[in-house]
Amino acid sequence: MFDSFFSSLIRIFAFVRKEVLTIVRQPRLLFSLILGPFLILLIFGIGYRDTPRTLRTLVIVPEGSPILGLVEQYTASFTSRIEFLGITTDATNATSQLREGNVDLVVVAPLNPMVEWENNEQSLFSLYHAEVDPFEVVYIQVLGDRVAEAINKQVLLAALEETRQESAEWQASVSEAKVKATTVRQELERGNGALGQETAVLLQQNMSILSLAAGSSLLLFANLAATGDTNVALPAATLHSRLESIQDNLDILAAMEADDADLSQEIALAEQVERDLTEFDTLLTQFQEIDSQVLVAPFRSETLSVGLQRLDPTHFYIPAVISLLLQHIAITMACLSIVGERRGGTLEFFQAAPVSALETLLGKYISFFLLTAVLGAILTGLVIWGMGMPMLGSWGSYALTIAGVLSVSLGIGFIISLAAQTNSQAIQYAMIILLASIFFSGFFLPLYRLWEPVRVISWLLPATYGTDLLQSIMLRGQPGESVLYVALLLFSLLFFLIASRQLRRQMARL
Repeated sequence: MFDSFFSSLIRIFAFVRKEVLTIVRQPRLLFSLILGPFLILLIFGIGYRDTPRTLRTLVIVPEGSPILGLVEQYTASFTSRIEFLGITTDATNATSQLREGNVDLVVVAPLNPMVEWENNEQSLFSLYHAEVDPFEVVYIQVLGDRVAEAINKQVLLAALEETRQESAEWQASVSEAKVKATTVRQELERGNGALGQETAVLLQQNMSILSLAAGSSLLLFANLAATGDTNVALPAATLHSRLESIQDNLDILAAMEADDADLSQEIALAEQVERDLTEFDTLLTQFQEIDSQVLVAPFRSETLSVGLQRLDPTHFYIPAVISLLLQHIAITMACLSIVGERRGGTLEFFQAAPVSALETLLGKYISFFLLTAVLGAILTGLVIWGMGMPMLGSWGSYALTIAGVLSVSLGIGFIISLAAQTNSQAIQYAMIILLASIFFSGFFLPLYRLWEPVRVISWLLPATYGTDLLQSIMLRGQPGESVLYVALLLFSLLFFLIASRQLRRQMARL
């Protein structure tokens, strides 16, 4: 029994020695397998730039548009990602320049936004481009939103600055109103209802003038706050609310019964008017002191990561590239193996010799696994110490992931090799799997962007598991989901059994 076992081991490792020597004796192949992928990653890392492109932009203002001056003023609010080339009224020429590639973006201003505003409609700035890349299209859409936000902000700033300047004049009226409100209260306390009412009427008239002057501006910002379009108006909305309260109380005082013996309610109203005017005066002072930029945009955002290390954009792609490259190398080496043995007649010698299909397959599995594992270790060392790739997780989890990806990939490769009739067929099948992996493994697009039935293809590819797990291990410092490790193990066993059965049947037919 032991003799049979050791004889089997000798036959298995004879294949290991044969395949390893075949690779080692080809220095150019070793160079391409090891340094080739690293050089691709290195050049990509050096050449990649995450700076958004600057778009050469031309603005079209329709002839006769009353907002030409406004557009000239607000083009200064365009973001740094826009290179402003000027304003034109010739839409045909601008479109031609866009098609010829002389400009990247054409912005068309509305003809007469005043009419649209009067109809309670927003005016539209149209952005025309000639991009075909969907990511660039999304970038232009986001840029357009930022341009609209910047113009909206400038419009609000101008309106707010005008309102703030007017508020200094309102304060003088408020000071006079406070004196009259005190007079109303004092006369009512003395029991002089007629004089108190007369003063309240004068105060009501003065406040009506103030409401007419200030109310429309304050109401504009109050309505904007109510609709959620801007956060300008918390101070403005408070001022408007306080002004309405004062006006309502003065209306009651102006209509009171002057000869009424009990004026306690009117006195309380007069005191409330005094308090409201004092608060209104204080709010006006605060309104004038707050920076307009803060009123228009009281909040700003800051993006932070809970990660332990700052990551460069290229770091995100390296785990996917490692997984994809090792999968392709393993599949290619395995899929060319048995095809070559069969076409060279070597399988017939294996059948004549006391070598079983299982021993043949195990020998090839072990040899190619060792070779690709060494390649993976070298590639990992190069990207970590040569490109500064972070390794935040466990090396044990990393090694287990690589082993799982290689085992499944070798199984796929051997199944292809047993199904293909020629080397060309085997290579074509390997390239199809590589192409599928680029699109469906999360390398090119995140999996959530794929239709759910299509994701079945993704989870049949070892690169999908490798990409997900290696990103978790290397970039997040987490081992990844255990179900992914179990899936790699099950696929490894399944593909090994399928390849073993196919090889046994082929050797039996020889």
